[in-house]
Amino acid sequence: MVILLVALTIFGIFLAHAISQRFPRKREVFWRAERERGWADLTPVSVAPAFGKVPQFPEDIYYHRGHAWVKLEGGNTMRSGLDDFTQPVMGDIEGIEIPSPGGKLNQGEVAWKIRHGKWKLSQLAPLGGTVLEVNEKLRKDPTLANRSPYQEGWILKIQTKGLNMEMPKLMNSLQFKTHFDQDKAKLMSSFNNQTLGAVYGDGEEVIKGAATKLDDGMWKTLVTQLFHSSPE
Repeated sequence: MVILLVALTIFGIFLAHAISQRFPRKREVFWRAERERGWADLTPVSVAPAFGKVPQFPEDIYYHRGHAWVKLEGGNTMRSGLDDFTQPVMGDIEGIEIPSPGGKLNQGEVAWKIRHGKWKLSQLAPLGGTVLEVNEKLRKDPTLANRSPYQEGWILKIQTKGLNMEMPKLMNSLQFKTHFDQDKAKLMSSFNNQTLGAVYGDGEEVIKGAATKLDDGMWKTLVTQLFHSSPE
């Protein structure tokens, strides 16, 4: 009886070993056959979504309703640029028309123009004054305004004389977010679901290059209702 049990145990060990050796070979034969039939790589590939990100509005700067920002640098001097909503809407910026140093700007009038493809957006000056300096790096690489809109991608440095009168027309981060949400609500009532899907993702993130997905009519609506500017 003992001899029989020992024999069965040894047989079981050999059987298990044979199965473990055989099945991997079968799997390898199967995958080799599939590759030869054209399925060269069946490993799942992670595809990045086409969404951008939710726009950020830092607390240490002030905002104009036309989506330009200013940061005070002491005295009556301030730095200005486009915000983190403008840059994904336009997509990779291909050109920026910047006034020359010494030029005069009035608050609420066109300060610069940015271009992507056939679309050109005129953005309004957050404060009036004299242009002291322009960011020359943007002439060589306009996409710097995409990558770093609040820092390396600044556009103008301005000296203003009407700071006390014009600053109350600007908004801090919290005020601007509230204003932006109100503007978005108006925009959403003008767009159908398909058009909204070309601008915003499910999580309110802006689709990069949204402007290029709009027709002329929707582009005009976007420019007038969100940027408070005139379409070109």
